[in-house]
Order: sequence, then structure tokens, then C-alpha cells
Amino acid sequence: MKPKKEANKYDKIIKENLEALFLPFLEQLLGIRILSAERLPVRLQTTLEREPDFVRKIVNEEGKESILHVEFESEAKRNMVYRVSEYHGILLKKYRLPIFHVVVYLGNRKPNIPTHLEKEEVFTGFELIDLGRLDYRQMLSSQIPEAVVLAILGDFKGKPPEEAIRSIVERLRQVAKGELSLQKYLRQLNVLSGLRKLHELTVKTIETMPVAYDIRTDFLYKKGKEEGREEGREEGIDEKERIFVTRGRERGFSPEEIAELADMPLERVKAIIREIEERQEEG
Repeated sequence: MKPKKEANKYDKIIKENLEALFLPFLEQLLGIRILSAERLPVRLQTTLEREPDFVRKIVNEEGKESILHVEFESEAKRNMVYRVSEYHGILLKKYRLPIFHVVVYLGNRKPNIPTHLEKEEVFTGFELIDLGRLDYRQMLSSQIPEAVVLAILGDFKGKPPEEAIRSIVERLRQVAKGELSLQKYLRQLNVLSGLRKLHELTVKTIETMPVAYDIRTDFLYKKGKEEGREEGREEGIDEKERIFVTRGRERGFSPEEIAELADMPLERVKAIIREIEERQEEG
């Protein structure tokens, strides 16, 4: 799997678990009580284009460099402070220098607009959560399966990795609601274990435990099991997808459930099902 696709896989699992895991976790970390949470659109404009009126790199008498940014406005717009804030983020990221912002007003009426952000609106930094330094038992003891999955990224506190993995799998058996839910979290555990170079050990450990999960049918499980030459890899992945879909149908899972469990596009699952049905009709 290519590095970018691998990273996307990790990110997807983290995002899937955000709602259930991080709100309670952040309450504890930040010392705040969240009474309600409203989902907001998360897709931000990535092709934001801004062309400032005037930008120069200047050097003062002490030899220190900085950026001078000037905007000329004929209208007094109340959202101007937020627009300048956007410029600030873009210019700071590009040049990594102190920035002076000036807005020159050209209109007749006296401008009655804010020129500074409120204190709570000013970005000064962020809280850093290093999962690798957290005691994995803190997440393992949770009743939330999403938190238990993330225990694989925590500090095992000297415990052998195999023992820690066993305890995580056993805990997932206790807190997951049903077989489909358990298989979903075991799949996530397999993927996230790659971030700690524990994928092969996780696979071997799960195979020795009494859980209803055939790791060999997981099309994500390729490390150490790929066969054939370099050009045959895609065919191997396709075959594992077909096996997964076949096993899912045999267990009575719907196409939607199989797609969720295997992290496959629904249309891909349906296409494989059509292939299977056509072969059965021909046979």
C-alpha cells in the first residue's frame, strides 16, 4: 500500500471514532463540560485564492526582516478583520516572518468596523495529545470500543506487545455490540497496529484467539502473505475482496454491512456480488 493511501487509512479510522471517543476524552483533558455538540461541515476550501493589494518584505534599522501588508478599501466592511486574519495565516505560512497589517480606508463615511479580533478569537497555539505517551490501560478500561481500539497506539508500560494486544482484543469482545461491530473494530485494530509496526504480531495474536474473525479474508491483510510477482499484487487484492464479500454473504450480511466492515466502496461490493451471482447462474 502506498504511503499516502496508508496515511489516509489511518486518518479515516481516527475520524470514524472521533465523535464517540474524543468528546469525553477532551472533556477530561481540557477540564470542560460539553453539554451539546453540533456537527459542522468539515470540508474546507482548499483552493482559497487571495491576492493582497500590497505586500513587501522590509528590513528595519536593526536588520530584522518582516512583512508589510496593506489593503485599500473604499467600503467599511465589518468582516474586514476576518479577511485580514486569513491573509495573516497565508502569509505567515509562506514567509515565516512577523507581519504588519494596515488597511487604508478611502471612503467618505467614518468607518465603524472592528480592527482587532476578540481575545478568544486569536490563535496562539493548540493542545498536543501524544497517544504514544498515554498509558494504554487508560484507554483499555473504557466502555467505548473506539477508545479501546486506540489503546494499540498507547504506551504498554513495559508489558510485552503480544500480551497488550491480547488484552485489547479481549476487551473489544466485551464492549463491542454484536459480531459485526466486533469485526469492524478488529479491522481497525489491524490497520492502526501498522503505526507501531505491530501488524504482523496483531494478526498472529488474533489468529490464536477464539474470535469469529478470519483474518485471512481481510483484504487489508497483505504483509507477509502476498504471493506471486510484483505485477500480480492487484490481482491478489481483488481476490481477497471477492473472498471477503463471499464470506459476508454466507453469514447473511447486507452489501451495506459488508462495505462498512471491509472498508470497501458500496458499488465495488455490489459489483462483486453481481459477478458471484453470474458465475452461479453459469454453473
